[in-house]
Amino acid sequence: MNLNLKKIEILTLLATFSLGLGATAQQGGFLEDFVEIKADGHHFYMFKYAISAGEFYDFLKFWNDTSTQKLSDEAANLPALVNKEDAERYLEHISDTYLTHFRLPTETEWELAAKGTSAPKRAKKPRCVECTKPNGNGLYGMLGNVWEWTSTPEPEGDERYFIIKGGDYQEHPKSLSPKTRFAVSKDMEDMSIGFRPVANAQDFETTLHINRANTIVKVLLPNKDITIYEHDMQVEEFNMGYGDTPPESFPISVDEDNHKIIFCCMQNFEFEQDGTMKIERILHIGLPFDFDPSQLSLAKELEQLVKQLMETQNE
Repeated sequence: MNLNLKKIEILTLLATFSLGLGATAQQGGFLEDFVEIKADGHHFYMFKYAISAGEFYDFLKFWNDTSTQKLSDEAANLPALVNKEDAERYLEHISDTYLTHFRLPTETEWELAAKGTSAPKRAKKPRCVECTKPNGNGLYGMLGNVWEWTSTPEPEGDERYFIIKGGDYQEHPKSLSPKTRFAVSKDMEDMSIGFRPVANAQDFETTLHINRANTIVKVLLPNKDITIYEHDMQVEEFNMGYGDTPPESFPISVDEDNHKIIFCCMQNFEFEQDGTMKIERILHIGLPFDFDPSQLSLAKELEQLVKQLMETQNE
């Protein structure tokens, strides 16, 4: 591989985002279960289902925080019933896993997502998280299964009590609507209260871009050590930050005639000169990788995804 090297003095340091390849590979299935909600000036993504007891159990087991025996399939598919602190611990965990900030919805967001939902018939016990018909937004179990936590305090400014929404299976269906609400202590554990993740649109769409870009990389260049992150890329042994004034080909270009993807990277390094530590950036121009000619459209899509990430970082 031939490298053309050019030195440029660094004026600012580049941030590096790190994510294990295993976590990247797992993103697809989880992220596919979010739906976009865009209404009344709000734009966010919400998980289709309440988090299940099985998902919450796996989280506890990951942190060695459970002595409970493994759940049956039926129990694992029921909503997880937790206090607000435990719901937020779970959301922090998946935020770290997928590098996107997941949180509880506000009461307004929850109502927008539940708009048009019809309550199911009254039941004797909770249903599984996907055992009701989805509403017009594609969300399951928004009314009449378990209550759900929101991040809205009641009264405003009081961090002890928070609004829960949706009602549970014990409520009469005629009493339930997207406006149904109740204020409870954040430590409440003897009610049927579950939760579902929400993410701001820009954060979530950035994660979708990264996930799609890494999926394409593994198809185009399956034997190469290349990973796309939010702020940079790792291409073999080189770290490639998204610079402010890159050359025309940066950070990626596609040579359609020769069927090559060409990466241009930046790598910081420190050295001592006249007793002073300096930091410089080396530009490695032209890191070419061959791809199958039949996959040109994927190569062009990857080019656009990476350039969109660069533009987002430099806005």
